[in-house]
Amino acid sequence: MLKRKIIETQSYWGTTCRHIHITQGSSTLVILFPGKSYSCERSLLYYATQIALEKGNDVLQLEYGYQAARTELESDQMDILVKECTEVIRQSNVHDYTNYISISKSLGTLVAGGVFDQYKALPVRHLFLTPLDQTLTYITQSQGLLLYGTDDPMFSQSSREKVKHLQQMETIVLPEANHSLESSNTEKSLHFLRQVVIQYNEFL
Repeated sequence: MLKRKIIETQSYWGTTCRHIHITQGSSTLVILFPGKSYSCERSLLYYATQIALEKGNDVLQLEYGYQAARTELESDQMDILVKECTEVIRQSNVHDYTNYISISKSLGTLVAGGVFDQYKALPVRHLFLTPLDQTLTYITQSQGLLLYGTDDPMFSQSSREKVKHLQQMETIVLPEANHSLESSNTEKSLHFLRQVVIQYNEFL
């Protein structure tokens, strides 16, 4: 039976964050790290949650303090964001699990990398969605799946070349998909979403 718990935390940004922990007795925890302006309710992460639950996993959806406060994230606040997310994961009884899967989007790929840098002993597989150039260091040190579109300006050609031959990281490239893995054409955007969901099914 699915149980849904809200983990409330006070944030540096002066607001209360509401993180959603959904459990069904699994030994695997899937943690969702949203993008800068891309919450866990939006399509890529919504379907990640649905597939993860269908596969029998527990899920933790994070909310960032600056998002809850409806403000912007400053570049010098990343360490604070990583620290707050690390604390939320600790409160979710992280050590009750034996397997961990991180699904992160854009800015979330940086946050996920920073968080699991604090939890180096935990066995984790990463699914990096539309990463940033700054995430490259974490990508090269991780195992899992990397997914981005050819029309994404946030992941440079230089970074793309560097991840091509990583043995521990499978790479999927969607032709003509942008940073949201969408297109100006609705039908094409739905096609991209279906391709991502297929990857979720295989990865999870």
